Amino acid sequence: MESSAVESGMERLTDVLLRHRRGVIAGWVVLCLVGAFFAAGLPGRIVSGGEAPDSSQSEVVARGLADSPLPSLFLTVRVPEGTSTAVQEEVTAAVAAAAGRVDGVTHVRPRPLAPPERPEGERVTVLDVSTSGGTDGAIEVARDLKTTVPDTVGDAVAVEVAVEVGGFGAYRAELTTESQQDLARAERFGIPIVLVVLLLTFGSLWAAGMPLAIALSALVMGLGSVGALAYVLPMSDFVTNAATMIGLALGVDYALFLVQRVRELAQDRPVDAAVREAMRTTGTAVLWSGVTVLLAEATLFLVDSRSIRSAAAGMVLVTLFAVLTSLVVAPVLISMLGERITRVRRRARSSAVGSRWERWARHVTRRAPVYLVAAVLVMVGLALPSAGLADKVNISGTSTLPAASSVRAAYEDAALRYGAPALSPALVLVPADAAAEVPDVVAAATGDRAVATAQPLPLPDGSTAVVVTGRFDPYSADAREMVQRLRAHPAVQGSGAAVGGETALSMDATDAMFSGLPKVGLALLVVVGILLLAALRSVFLPLKAVVLVVVSLGASLGALVLLATTPLGATLIGADGPHDIHPIVPITIVAITVALSTDYEVLLISRIAEVYRRTGDNRGAIVEGLRHTGSVINSAAVIMAAVFAGFALADLPPLKQLGVGLAIAVVLDATLVRGVLVPAAMAIMGRGNWWWPSRRSPVAQPASPPQLPEPGREVASAVAGS
Repeated sequence: MESSAVESGMERLTDVLLRHRRGVIAGWVVLCLVGAFFAAGLPGRIVSGGEAPDSSQSEVVARGLADSPLPSLFLTVRVPEGTSTAVQEEVTAAVAAAAGRVDGVTHVRPRPLAPPERPEGERVTVLDVSTSGGTDGAIEVARDLKTTVPDTVGDAVAVEVAVEVGGFGAYRAELTTESQQDLARAERFGIPIVLVVLLLTFGSLWAAGMPLAIALSALVMGLGSVGALAYVLPMSDFVTNAATMIGLALGVDYALFLVQRVRELAQDRPVDAAVREAMRTTGTAVLWSGVTVLLAEATLFLVDSRSIRSAAAGMVLVTLFAVLTSLVVAPVLISMLGERITRVRRRARSSAVGSRWERWARHVTRRAPVYLVAAVLVMVGLALPSAGLADKVNISGTSTLPAASSVRAAYEDAALRYGAPALSPALVLVPADAAAEVPDVVAAATGDRAVATAQPLPLPDGSTAVVVTGRFDPYSADAREMVQRLRAHPAVQGSGAAVGGETALSMDATDAMFSGLPKVGLALLVVVGILLLAALRSVFLPLKAVVLVVVSLGASLGALVLLATTPLGATLIGADGPHDIHPIVPITIVAITVALSTDYEVLLISRIAEVYRRTGDNRGAIVEGLRHTGSVINSAAVIMAAVFAGFALADLPPLKQLGVGLAIAVVLDATLVRGVLVPAAMAIMGRGNWWWPSRRSPVAQPASPPQLPEPGREVASAVAGS
């Protein structure tokens, strides 16, 4: 698509929007109301899990055991010390009876005591609970058990009793609940900071409030569309967090860029004329950025994981509405509010900020080689720890839940009595047509040094589940190696059996998400390179952008490794200790960071190109472009960092890690990358920045006398030159 055509189309769109102001606002309000309706029901339609591919062995086993008598949950019943055996048995019977009345529960039975009994667990009884409906059914049952059984039993017995729900379904239900609470906390923290930053940037409540209103409306419409989509497609519990992060950040940023440009232009022309010019230039940059972000997020569909794909769908939808509201609603609101938006009350301060950026740009471009080398060394130094990322990526169990979690308490109580491996055994599902090979499978399991017991359990459909209890924590490296050996054993492979369970599920999910990282990364770089070629009409600038994206990603992931997986780093980010990095974190950071980095790249380079096409002065254009965009990029970065920092306060390690990683990426991009690497690299390349293979010289000629850019020309054609 020719850039001049994009600019012309943007001008025509602006004229149409300004002629139909009331219709645009009415449509906006209606879409917000519809979006709010569907968004309100989204939490109730969230489906937990989905990290592992449907074709993985763990998912095959989970589906095969969906309605089996194997327990999928357990209850821990704790009574005060000194309670008699008779009273403890009475309490246990009351808990079993209350649990048996919950819909979806098929069996409740005491777990046989595994000798030797641990003294610390003498007052804890564990009840195994079988449910129908597979993992999804267990999640719903876990929620019902947690809300009904303790109250029912408390009213029926004479002693104080603590009943907690454990099991994988309970763990998944708790993750969803904690995720929603962390989201609410992030919004309470981030939105006020965003408003403060906007007030400091514009000095006007109207100008500050409009980008926030645009962002929140885009988020409501985006989440509403996700809520509507959830009626037909399962959405994971990660979708709301990922969508909220990107929706707030982009919505505010895009509207911020437009408001800032209109306020600058409106100092010497009517508001509507300023809106048209801002839409022609900055609006075009927003459109290119939005398309790039959308395609970057869409690369996540390459990962064979429902959790990742639903998060990608959420991010794509909120980004789409962020772009649409910024380009359709924002210009109309600015026009209608007029001087309440465009009035600049702190011109001297604004000019001082611009002068500081101008002095900095001149300083960097005069010493470009020194600054380029120094900044690259800093980024590479930060990136070094990312070389060990593969060894730090893993899905952990209930230890990642907050210390006050009832599910974590249930696991800890039961583990005192039976040991953690007994609570999360490996499950080998032998098909019905291989029943004769079950003894060989059992022998293969019991012969493994990491296996404590292997018990076959015939199932109603003729298949057999071999319950394999290990000797190590189910989320440890030893347990993962045990599952790998079982899967590779000739007896297991020959029978056509599949190996599942919690350990296997975490392995399959980690493999799916982390192995998808190279595909996503390569697709992202190709997408960004092609789009920047089209938008900037330059060979060097897209190549430079791709290289800087790679360097920035390495530095962000390296810093995250240090902060998340070391004792000192965990203390600095407020974690309860070092944790492995959840595999959903690096792949999401890669997609979002590339998208946001391109966002800043397009904004900065488009402004530099505007100056260059008038003057033909490469260094002067860099200085002028940074003078005009430095403060707004920094404000946008602070806003994004505030949004992401809200998620860094989360109790769940994956959300905390994602918030920390994205905040680091944004800060590095807005400071070292945009403030040092980009101007230094462009200063060194000189006129080579703007080379484009064509018959005509790509070098812009100085206008004589200097004048405003002609309407209809845009960043890409400007970079190509006249």
